[in-house]
Amino acid sequence: MLKERVQAYWDAGENCSRIILQAAAEEYGISLSEDILSACGGINGGFGIGSMCSGLVAAVMVLGLLFDEEEVKLRRILLLLRMQEQFGYLDCCRLSA
Repeated sequence: MLKERVQAYWDAGENCSRIILQAAAEEYGISLSEDILSACGGINGGFGIGSMCSGLVAAVMVLGLLFDEEEVKLRRILLLLRMQEQFGYLDCCRLSA
């Protein structure tokens, strides 16, 4: 199950964007190169300045891999609005506090 995969990667100390991409790839049979996973280091920690959560960025990337462009637009908005509503913000520094 996706939640358990995410937790296992979290427990292993992976960064948030890599956790989401790896877990989703395994769960949904998505092929990811090591280069893509390595690129997660560039957005980790809210792009290094505590900005937009890299886990959310990765989640939107996964949506882009699973759905066509029109469906992604809707799902992306719903995801971000739901997160904003639940937590009050989308910034890494606030979500991790």
